[in-house]
Amino acid sequence: MLTRLSAEQRREQLVSAALSLALRQGLDAVTVRAVADQADVSFGIVHYCFDSKDALVAALIERIITEQLEAFTGDDVLRSMAEPAGIGAQALADRLDATMLSVWRKIAEFPDRWILHSESMVMSFRAEPGSPLHGIGERQNRIAEHFVAQFLQAAAEASAMTWTVPLTTVVGAALQWVDGILYGWLSDRDDDAARSAFELLTGWLCGFARPV
Repeated sequence: MLTRLSAEQRREQLVSAALSLALRQGLDAVTVRAVADQADVSFGIVHYCFDSKDALVAALIERIITEQLEAFTGDDVLRSMAEPAGIGAQALADRLDATMLSVWRKIAEFPDRWILHSESMVMSFRAEPGSPLHGIGERQNRIAEHFVAQFLQAAAEASAMTWTVPLTTVVGAALQWVDGILYGWLSDRDDDAARSAFELLTGWLCGFARPV
C-alpha cells in the first residue's frame, strides 16, 4: 500500500530519488519513468508533482544548490573563520587558508555532487527560454558571488584589514580559480596539487588587502 504523504513530502521524496539516480548515472538518467521506478511510485504520481522532466530536474538542481550553500556556510566553516587569532596580513591569510581548507574537505568528501554541479550548469546553459532549467546556472553564480563577497569582507574585518579594490573585481576571478582547481582535482584527484593551488589563491587575494 502506498504511503500517504503530503504534496511537499512527495516532492521531496521524488527529488531524493532523482538525486540518487543522478549521483550514480548523471543528470541525463533522470527521467520521469526512472524516478518513478527509483521511488517505487506510479508514473502518474511523478507527473502530478512535476509537470515535466525539466521541472523535476530543476527541483533537483535547487536541492544541489542548497546543499552546496550549506557546505559553504556550515558550522565548521564558520569556526574556521573565527579560530585564527590576531590581526594583520598574516591573520587574514590564516583565515582564508583555514576556511578554504574546510571547504576543500567538503568538496573532496562528496566529489559526485560537484560533478552534478558542473552538469547542471551545462544543462541550464542549453535550456530554452521558458524552461524551468533556464537561468539556473546564472542563479548558481549569483549565490556563489554573494557568499564569496560576504566571506572576504568578514575575513578582512576580523583581521583589521581592508580591500584596496572593489570586491566585485576579485570575486569573479577567485571563483574561476576555484572552478579550475575543482576540475583539475576531479580529473587527477591530486590532493597536494589542489591544496597548493588554494594556497596560491590565498596569496593572490591577500595582495589586494592592506591594514585599516
